[in-house]
Parts: sequence; structure tokens; C-alpha cells
Amino acid sequence: MRPSPNTISFNYLCPVMPPTPENEAQRLANLRKYAILDSLPEDEFDDLTAIAAQICGTPVSLITLVDEDRQWFKSALGAPEGMTGSPRDIALCAYNILEPETTMVVPDARLDPRFANNELVIKDPNVVFYAGVPLISREGYALGSLCVIDHEPRQLADSQLRALEQLARQVIKLFELRHALAEAEQNSRDREQAYRILRDFSHVIAHDLKAPLRNIRQAGELLEEDYLKLLPEDGAELLRMIQERAVDASMMIDGVLRYSQVTRSLQDAHEEVVVQHCIDQALRQLGKPAECKVEYVGEVKQLYTSSIALLQTVQNLIGNAVKFNDKEDCRIVIDCVHEPGQWYTFTVEDNGPGIPPQNLNLIFRLFHSAGAGKTQSHGVGLSIVKRLIEAIGGSITVASTVGEGTKFTFKIPDRK
Repeated sequence: MRPSPNTISFNYLCPVMPPTPENEAQRLANLRKYAILDSLPEDEFDDLTAIAAQICGTPVSLITLVDEDRQWFKSALGAPEGMTGSPRDIALCAYNILEPETTMVVPDARLDPRFANNELVIKDPNVVFYAGVPLISREGYALGSLCVIDHEPRQLADSQLRALEQLARQVIKLFELRHALAEAEQNSRDREQAYRILRDFSHVIAHDLKAPLRNIRQAGELLEEDYLKLLPEDGAELLRMIQERAVDASMMIDGVLRYSQVTRSLQDAHEEVVVQHCIDQALRQLGKPAECKVEYVGEVKQLYTSSIALLQTVQNLIGNAVKFNDKEDCRIVIDCVHEPGQWYTFTVEDNGPGIPPQNLNLIFRLFHSAGAGKTQSHGVGLSIVKRLIEAIGGSITVASTVGEGTKFTFKIPDRK
């Protein structure tokens, strides 16, 4: 039977002890990168050894990893009970990794000088036939083998060898996927820890900064109460400025605290939200601004999302529109369009003064105010809005024409 083009059969004398690859140090480092040695059994790997054994018609199929002084089985179909590997110096797979580009086929290990006296051949598990495909990592290192074993001499057809090689590539893809998932989980844990540190730090800093600001405000109030009449006009103005700046700084610190409390946990806090109820609640919390007419014109009645994120977003956008509006007939129109399976697209449009073009790319930055209005802004609200929307997998943009108004558009994923 003709062997596969990338298959090599050994019928010549080789040392009993398998040689060590020239790149052994790098190979071992690459193997340990996957953090898979001594891991628990996993169905995905066991499925591949079962398929390999079925295709090749063998009672044994293994996924092996060749460590510094042992070979370890990630999956072992048909191996003796309790057998999880063997010493490296008797492992057939230790020879297999020496030729990473070839599939090693041993028709009868009892007749092969390398293995004739090998205890794996002359004793349990009685390896006679062996065919192994090297498991080549993305970096090009042979980590081990996907092999099939029989207790009697045999050969494999070309189609069986090709299938074994294809399955070996799937083993490596599972290694890569497993490694990527582990890295993602570690990165997530690192981000959560960094967030907790930042949150705790922001609370400490806020407390330490607000205490002296309170003292400044109290001192200013005492000065105003006892000495305002004695101060010249410019001195009184300076005193008022000090008090106003202390109030501004205190509000900015409060904004930092609110910003630091917006977390990714919103991803899991989803529920059915009635859009009109959400808008009504936002208006109640804003004190129902009588000077503005707020109208919802969307056909979407309800959606499945984070009620906290949607409420805070709507409340901030309406509040901003009211705060900066310079028209006697202040109008705010809210719409929502649904793309099934994709997005809920909300728009919040007002007829206010608009935002200068040079400020459009800056308004979502912390402490940046869109512009002057009837009420001073400390530039925190829109930063929080952006962070809220992104925390639930969405996005927000803004378009504006000076003198005509501003339109915010935010998209929320359709989770159903």
C-alpha cells in the first residue's frame, strides 16, 4: 500500500533513547505557554481521539504532549485504566516530534530496532502498530502527537492518514482556542481588579479633596457674613469667585465619583423596559421642566435592555437639552427605530443653540462642556452617557447645527 506523500516509515537502526530536538528549550517554553499539562479531561479532545480511532480502525488513540522527562496524555482512548503517560525515554511520540513535517508510521514495533525492547511494546499496553501526526503549534514547534495504536501489525490507507493529519490540525486549533479563552478570562480579571483599585482610589481622593473644599466654603461664608460690608467692591467680587470655584470643584469631584461607578456589570442587568415609562421617569427625576415640550414619536413600545443604562442616558440627554436651550418654545423629540436582531436606534433631538463644530469631537470627554447655557455645566453627564451605552454593547454619536439644534443618536443591541 502506497504511503501518504508526507509520511515516513522507519526500517533502519536508530538509537534506543530518543534524541532531543535542537530547539528543545524553546519547544518546552512554547508547550508551557498553553498551560495544558496535567489539566482535567475535556470532551472536545476526547471526541477527536474517538473519531481518529474510528477512522483508522484502531483500539487506541492518544493526544500526547512531550514534556521534559515524560509524555503526558491529554486524551487517552483505549489506554490501560489509570495510565496518564509514560517516561519520555520510552515514548514513541518522543521520536515523532523529531520530524515535525512528517507522519511517523511504525507497521510493527516488534521488528523496529528502536522499539523491539521497549517495555511499552513487550508489556502492557502492547504497542505493535503506531501512526502519529506531530502537533505543530502556531510558532512551529512540535508539542506532541495525535496517534493511533493497535496490538497487531497493520498499515493505514492514504485517506486514513490524511484524515489523521486533518484531525491533528483540529487538536492544535483547540489548544489555541483554549489558550485564547484563558487569556481573555485573565484579562477580564485584571480589568476588574484595576477597576476596583481605581474605584477605591477615586473615593479616597474625593474624600481627601472635598474636606479642604468644605473648609474653604465655610470660611468664605463666615467672611461674607461678618466682613462683606467692610470689603471694597473688588474684594467682595473676589470672595464670591472663591466660593463659586469651591462649589465648582466639589461638583467636579462628585462627577468623578459618578463616572467611576459606571461598570460593565450592566451587561447582565437586562429586563423588559417600556420606553414611554422610562421617559416619564426621567422627566419626574428632572422635575418635569415646564419650559420644554418632550415628545416620544417612536413606534417601539418596549425593549429588552438595561433599564438603568437607558434611564440614565435619556435623563442626561433631556437634562442637557433643557439646560442649554435658548428658545421660548423649547422642544425635545425622542424617536426609536428597531432593526430586528440588530439594533434599537434612539434619537434625542432638540431645537437649542447647537454645538460649535470644533466641540463635537470633545463633548464626550470628561469635564468638557458643550457650550454656555442658562446653567453652568461641569462636563460629566455626556461622559457617563457614553460609558453607559458602551457598557451594554452600544454606541452614541452626535450631529448639530449652530442656531438650529442638536441630535444625539445612540444604538442599543437587540438582545432577543
